[in-house]
Amino acid sequence: MQGATRYALIAGVILLVLILGIVIAGIVGVLLDVLYIFLMLLAALMVSATLLQIYWIVMLIRTVVTIRDEMKPLLASLQDTLGIVKDTAKTASHTASTIGATTQLTSEFAVGPSVRAVAAVVAGQQMLRVFLGKGRVRHRAEERRQQQIDAGARVGVGGE
Repeated sequence: MQGATRYALIAGVILLVLILGIVIAGIVGVLLDVLYIFLMLLAALMVSATLLQIYWIVMLIRTVVTIRDEMKPLLASLQDTLGIVKDTAKTASHTASTIGATTQLTSEFAVGPSVRAVAAVVAGQQMLRVFLGKGRVRHRAEERRQQQIDAGARVGVGGE
């Protein structure tokens, strides 16, 4: 901010000096000569500004060409990478579908029947235990009877 105010102050002082110079030239009577000098200075500044603009345009064109040349290998590399990613995605998709099919096949022909067979064997064992008197049902029933007998004995003892 201080730099901007300094430049504004310098520009104001130069403008004030120019105005005072024109007024003094008018009083002295050499205004036409000062005007010609200012026109020549303005023409020289205009030519230099035009040359600078041409230089800047040439530099801009060189920059754009350089960027374009640098972008070509980068875009080629990007296209190669995209091709690799597409191939990898296809391979991953194929692998996933193969794993899914294998899992389904294993489930249908190996795990499912095995689980059903084991469940049938365990169910048969439980049924035999119940029928032969070694099952948990008979054991629980006996525990309940014993608890009822104990409860009745306590009530009979407490009621007497």
